[in-house]
Amino acid sequence: MKELPIRFITSPFNQELIPLQMYTVGSNHQTAIHRPKGFSATQVFITLSGSGRIRVNGERDLVVKEQQAFIIYEGVPHEYFPITDDPWLVGFISLRGASVATMLANMEFHNGELLHIHNFEKLWNLAEQIWQIAENNGTEELWQISVLLYTFLLELRKQTTNFSYQPQKVNNSNSCEAILEHVTTILKEHYTQPILLSEVSKSSGYSHQHLNRLFRQCYGVTLNQYLQNLRILHAVDLIERNKHITLCEIAEELGIDTRYFTRLFKKNMGMSPGEYKRIAHYH
Repeated sequence: MKELPIRFITSPFNQELIPLQMYTVGSNHQTAIHRPKGFSATQVFITLSGSGRIRVNGERDLVVKEQQAFIIYEGVPHEYFPITDDPWLVGFISLRGASVATMLANMEFHNGELLHIHNFEKLWNLAEQIWQIAENNGTEELWQISVLLYTFLLELRKQTTNFSYQPQKVNNSNSCEAILEHVTTILKEHYTQPILLSEVSKSSGYSHQHLNRLFRQCYGVTLNQYLQNLRILHAVDLIERNKHITLCEIAEELGIDTRYFTRLFKKNMGMSPGEYKRIAHYH
């Protein structure tokens, strides 16, 4: 793997404007480094070949081998040095910006933590892209690098974490109540939008049929009928509060077609919305 000479990016912007910025990127055959006052940026290191030993903030030594990474936060004392006869080739990206510390903390990257990379090629390809773009120090390159830095950190988190996403079923000591609370909250918050009940079911981790059975048992209506009732109640409230509101405006407020709204209202209320409006505002 070829060595990438170090490149620097110096942003003329206020750090608040681009909260994730690159300071240096590259790779080299690492020699012994001792920084009792730390470094002026947060550093991400990846061992490309060979191995070395690091000590962060005076704590115990860690041995870093090929395709392993570690992070040292800005201003944290550290030292590291090679421990094999073969050269210790280290790739690095150093980060600056107002959001770096918060972002790393939210991703649960710990200072001095040893990270085992699962898909080294994909991660290092992102670092090489950053290095190539950093050849130019223009405004557009600063924005492109910021995007790639975020992608790099996400990929690093993905490659060093053993997890897989599965739709989580709502469950506690009273699972039926938890499911109903989860689903009814979604419906009450989004009934004025054109939501798909299949997506609502998926979010709960249960089938549409299962949810319909629960809704019939607890509310005497299906999932769709519960949603319709929310919309009709809102429509009634709109009509009673505003005698000048049109059917189109009501339908738009509910996130549904005007003709569908008219049919839905008549089915539930036994009269058209126009008839209900005349009764509601009759003096």
